[in-house]
Amino acid sequence: MKKLYIYVLLIGCIMSACDSVKDLQPVFNPGEAVPKTAVNAIKQEFPEATQIKFSTLERDKLWESNFQYKVDRMSAIVNNIGKITETYKITNGIQLPENAKTYISTNFPGAVIKNVCQQLAPNNSTVIGYKVIITLAEGKDIAVIFDATGTLIMIASNDRPGPGGGPGGMGGPPKIYFIEQKDLPEAIKAYLSEKHKDYTFVKAAVSIQGGNKLYSVVVTKDLSTFEYLFDEKGNVLRSGTLGLTVPFNRLEYKPLLLNGLPQFIKDFLNHSFSEWTYENGITFSQNGQLEGYFILVTSGKKQFSIQSDTQGTYIGGRQVCGPIGASSGKYEIKTIQPKDLPEFVTNFLANRYREFTYIQTSLITDKDRKIYWVAIVKENFAISLSFDDKGNVLNAFENLLKFDNGKMIKKYMKDTDIPDQIKGYFNTFYTGWGFQAGIMHYVDNQLFSYIIVIKVGSEFYILSFDANGNFVAARKG
Repeated sequence: MKKLYIYVLLIGCIMSACDSVKDLQPVFNPGEAVPKTAVNAIKQEFPEATQIKFSTLERDKLWESNFQYKVDRMSAIVNNIGKITETYKITNGIQLPENAKTYISTNFPGAVIKNVCQQLAPNNSTVIGYKVIITLAEGKDIAVIFDATGTLIMIASNDRPGPGGGPGGMGGPPKIYFIEQKDLPEAIKAYLSEKHKDYTFVKAAVSIQGGNKLYSVVVTKDLSTFEYLFDEKGNVLRSGTLGLTVPFNRLEYKPLLLNGLPQFIKDFLNHSFSEWTYENGITFSQNGQLEGYFILVTSGKKQFSIQSDTQGTYIGGRQVCGPIGASSGKYEIKTIQPKDLPEFVTNFLANRYREFTYIQTSLITDKDRKIYWVAIVKENFAISLSFDDKGNVLNAFENLLKFDNGKMIKKYMKDTDIPDQIKGYFNTFYTGWGFQAGIMHYVDNQLFSYIIVIKVGSEFYILSFDANGNFVAARKG
């Protein structure tokens, strides 16, 4: 009987060891063994952890571990030398600050919060931020990063319309981790140094989605913040600014998803085309005030740009790529990533336009001929260009996006100029705030908007409000 007990115990230990080994294999790369240093780091930091599983973020370099710790579901990111770089408690939308919820519902209508990860400070349970995965109305998952106050830090994955890579173009949930400034690709560091000399680094994140590696970076300078989404070659896929030194007459661009299209544009498209497919688009705003829309649609193997103001009083378009007249059965348009463009195209764009943001990149095949088509935005223009496979420019179109909105002036604020409604917002979400600087914008002598910089402890925050004191946007500076 004693021998039987020892035998059963031994078999149980073997089976338990097998389960443990299985659990410790990376989910997304089962052929890769997790190093003991990474496994031991989780076990030492969380000795009561159970149901431990690993998934690979970067092969032989970085892993995410998910596990149960007492009553909480947790995750941690650990590197190949056994250092835990990020720790999270997985919760739901109830634990998210109200201003963060407001940001999501306002900027991503129809989106659903998939999960909320509270980032914890090292060696204690203090919440220092939130990593929120949301599912957009189109089914694409993106990550939105907030600090502990619920203020937006960055969109840390691809919220641009169109394919995100992988099956169906979505690529599944993004895998996100933060990096230091020194770990950015040299092309990105060179771009930031050239455009924002002596800037202050705020945060950078890597997102891996559908085989695409993207870098989200936020920097600040002169009481303004600058956010970028780069691909791994340093191409700018998205950019945004907020602050006192942002030119008042400069347009700001934001990705436009299909569910954000106003009905009057849909009516125009339905009237103009027997059938159409939405490809990409942007809204353009001025100091938080929406000015208009610029979109790209495909119909009959041809692509068209459509531009409109906010009321539909101006709406028009043109064909920007595709055959003139009826298309042949061998003519195809395929969306590609900017990193997949030939070097002669990216060199031409860099030399000709220097600073721009990609809207759309496509590969056109016409029998045996290849044509590369790109749409970019620079300052107040949306520009469409096509190239043959030898680097010759075939077509180029420029659309002026800006609409006339009167004479604009700005006036610097004192703390006594802050309306009570805005003070109430600060008191609710930024306890202990102190006024630093602010600007009131006027159009034709009518108050248009507020940009206000406050300080809480050692942190700066830049916030925008409309003329009635309603919250528009906030960034950590």
